[in-house]
Amino acid sequence: MGIDIYAEWPEQSPEEQQAQKEAWATDHGGRVGYLREAYHGEPYPSYHLMPEAFDDPDGGTIPSATLRARLPETLRLARERIRKVYDIADEAKIERGVKQYTDFVEFCEAVEAETGQPPTIIAWW
Repeated sequence: MGIDIYAEWPEQSPEEQQAQKEAWATDHGGRVGYLREAYHGEPYPSYHLMPEAFDDPDGGTIPSATLRARLPETLRLARERIRKVYDIADEAKIERGVKQYTDFVEFCEAVEAETGQPPTIIAWW
């Protein structure tokens, strides 16, 4: 069980939707607009990055500039979580786990640049 987060946007193709579905078991879903966090313990970086998506069952539309501004603290929380919850000290492994958040923000920035509006971000606890 975990937290699933999807970015959705107008004219999203079936291939793009499928790529998100296939990303659930990986740590590189951010590149296709998908994030997953397990319920293994706090902190939850995704909640810091996009609380609006958790507060509304229909998701939240968050400007990519807002996501970018929240990213440094999100990355700090992600590193803390990996160290604390998973007892990992290897910096390369930590950075691999953290990269998905940067990828997700960059993905949302690209969607916003292409469509003129930020994607809707939907999160399930």
